[in-house]
Amino acid sequence: MDSKPRVEEYMTREVSTVSPDDTVAEVTRWIVESEGHNGFPVCRGLTAEGFVTARDLLAADGQTPIQEVMSTDVLVADPEMSVTDAARVILRSGIQKLPVVDDEGQLIGILSNTDVVRSQIERVTPEKVGKL
Repeated sequence: MDSKPRVEEYMTREVSTVSPDDTVAEVTRWIVESEGHNGFPVCRGLTAEGFVTARDLLAADGQTPIQEVMSTDVLVADPEMSVTDAARVILRSGIQKLPVVDDEGQLIGILSNTDVVRSQIERVTPEKVGKL
């Protein structure tokens, strides 16, 4: 049996998303009012279409639809992927959150760099600590 932690074990399942039709002003307000959000997956229904970050919103007019400023070349994770592989994607790409999608492209969760750290901390055994 493979004991490597999987993305589905550590991802956050309750994901805040925005619509491609939402405006820059609306999403900016949600980022400001949220605790710790600096971006959101952009979904039409459950289908992930992109990702928008606070940086994407900086120079845009408030009435601009999110679909005009969002990134569409979004990296995603498979729920069966190992957390280690997902961590490599996060580290190498410089992102903080990796949307998790199923085989149909439906958003089912999100894996943050904090989730990756938690997966490693939870797997530390007394033997590993003793070696340090």
